[in-house]
Amino acid sequence: NYSIEYTMTSLIAAASTAIGNAVNIRIRGGWVSSPILYLILVGRPGMGKTPPLDFAFRPIRKRDAKVIKQFKIDMENYNSILESQKGRKDERPPLPPKPILKRTIISDFTPEALIRALNDNPRGVTVYVDEIMGMFNAVNQYSKGQLIEQLLTAFSGKPLDVSRCSMPIPIHIERPFINIVGTMQTTRVHELVDKGYKDNGLLDRIIFVYPSSQEISDWQTDEDSTSSSFEKYSILWEDIINRICEICFITEENNEYALQSVLNFSTEAGAYFTDWRNDLIHKVNQIKDDSMVDSRVMKTPIIAARLALVFQILRWACGEVHKDFVDIDSTKSAIRLSAYFEDCYSNVQKFMLMESIDSQKKEMLDIVPHLFSTAEAVQAGKEVGMSERTVMYVLNKLAANKVIRKIKRGEYEKLQ
Repeated sequence: NYSIEYTMTSLIAAASTAIGNAVNIRIRGGWVSSPILYLILVGRPGMGKTPPLDFAFRPIRKRDAKVIKQFKIDMENYNSILESQKGRKDERPPLPPKPILKRTIISDFTPEALIRALNDNPRGVTVYVDEIMGMFNAVNQYSKGQLIEQLLTAFSGKPLDVSRCSMPIPIHIERPFINIVGTMQTTRVHELVDKGYKDNGLLDRIIFVYPSSQEISDWQTDEDSTSSSFEKYSILWEDIINRICEICFITEENNEYALQSVLNFSTEAGAYFTDWRNDLIHKVNQIKDDSMVDSRVMKTPIIAARLALVFQILRWACGEVHKDFVDIDSTKSAIRLSAYFEDCYSNVQKFMLMESIDSQKKEMLDIVPHLFSTAEAVQAGKEVGMSERTVMYVLNKLAANKVIRKIKRGEYEKLQ
């Protein structure tokens, strides 16, 4: 009974996590990308944001639990050997390599711990946090923006270099893979803007999921049937995720560099993707006012390409197609889904922007009609104590943030 939109996105997030750095997509020429996704499910309390994520990530948590259990055993054996060699004066046999914990899901961490986890598991990690705003607040306060810088770098696929006094050896990660997955209530979305995540570009990289209906579904009366269906699909989904996780991930000696499989677009898919991308850019090029250009548009093609890769691998894991290249069906599906995600972003903007607008600006907007002129805005500004110059600045800012739209010179429309 959970939202199909939450469920769909949760499955995609888990599939992306399972792929990690094992398979990349060649977007164009030497531009190769892993399927990194930053996803936040947005909704009112009680909407059922967390259960679909728990369902989708259960197979990966299960694998992590086995890894952690084996790691504890290996560490006990390692420490036992270490202890047995203490005080020995004869020639000591060489110690076995120290065990490394290669877990995938990270929930409670510091930026330094996140980098260590990623260094130990070059295939990739996923930051999975319910009520993700709390994580941003806590970690960013501790690290003074370090986490955000790491996320911006990782999203672009650029190497991460970390050197700390607590690290005897600096860490270099050539191809970082960090997914972000979490939930957020609509009343907290504006905090992302308040913290400057729009200005630094993090907001442009986040996929928001906001279902078209915010109604909470009824429970089914036949609980036995529900339990049976859940068990059936849990097994099916676990098989799919396990097949993806078992895609070979090759590293050079000492895990210095991951040698990933790279899929190209098919000729048909590549032409379709290029035409779609060019249409987006042509629309941007027609905008004369720099303040009206939405920087988010520039991230849409790379996110769509990553989604196309996830779809191709998912379809392969379901036994439907190959994984030799990304075909036209996966590409078209990714582009359609990108459009849906951008619709979601437009819908959550009202929570981002209206809460972040101070009371004086809100009063001015309340006074002007839905369609208004510059003169009407100036008059409304005077009524709330704003100068004409301030009103002009506010209009440009509101238009850039898509609270209002500039129809033509001197005429505007309220969007929120």
